[in-house]
Amino acid sequence: MSKKLIILLLILSVVAISGCTMDTEAEKTFGEKDPATTGDLYLINATGDHYDRNDTMYYFVWGYVGNRAPVPAANVEITAQYFSENGTLIGTNTTTPYRPSTIPEQGESYFYAGFRDPDQKIASYKINLSIK
Repeated sequence: MSKKLIILLLILSVVAISGCTMDTEAEKTFGEKDPATTGDLYLINATGDHYDRNDTMYYFVWGYVGNRAPVPAANVEITAQYFSENGTLIGTNTTTPYRPSTIPEQGESYFYAGFRDPDQKIASYKINLSIK
């Protein structure tokens, strides 16, 4: 056999056993993990309270969001809904994780969200997590 034919056969055999040509049911590259989903996110803890900032009252919510996925969670949105004492929705604020902005695999990230509340009517809040 000529050297060119041996080299060609060697290259073809390497490609064939490398997994580069394998198709999976999800049409993914061999070994690729599924991305993190909203179901992988969970609220570790959150605290809310009124604070004076430059002579204006705000209601701030801060805490930690966790990621159960074996891959980092990017494009996470944290939506805080603020309610009055009788349950009326006063406002909504959407933010992203602060440190780090992409939640590491099986890790956590800090967040905070604020809403201007000069009359201090906010009595409770609800946090919703999603991946966009």
